[in-house]
Amino acid sequence: MAFCPNCEAEYKPGFTVCPDCQIPLVPVLTAENRIHDNEEKGPVQFMTFGTSSEADMVQELLERNGVRAFVKGGSFSVLPTAFSQEIVLMVDERDIVKARELYETYFPTEAAGVPGEEEPEQ
Repeated sequence: MAFCPNCEAEYKPGFTVCPDCQIPLVPVLTAENRIHDNEEKGPVQFMTFGTSSEADMVQELLERNGVRAFVKGGSFSVLPTAFSQEIVLMVDERDIVKARELYETYFPTEAAGVPGEEEPEQ
């Protein structure tokens, strides 16, 4: 038998790569070769969003980079209303540092301009 160190699925002999995760299988799962540790931790709030599509986009980015994440709350609506439910992106506590690094890499929060300087005319 072989195992995926990411999703931990078990495969019959002959498989060498996990078809879902696209990574090489290992003969035995150990603490050293597992991508995700099994330490008891829970989900924590990462950030809130105004729309489900924003939250889904960040969730997909995080998951593609090995961060366990899910969107909590929110419901489909054409226009956000004052009564809409808060949309929260949750991540596994063990992945919070990696999630922050990824978010800051892809969505830098730089100032729009230097204070005191005027915007260039277009």
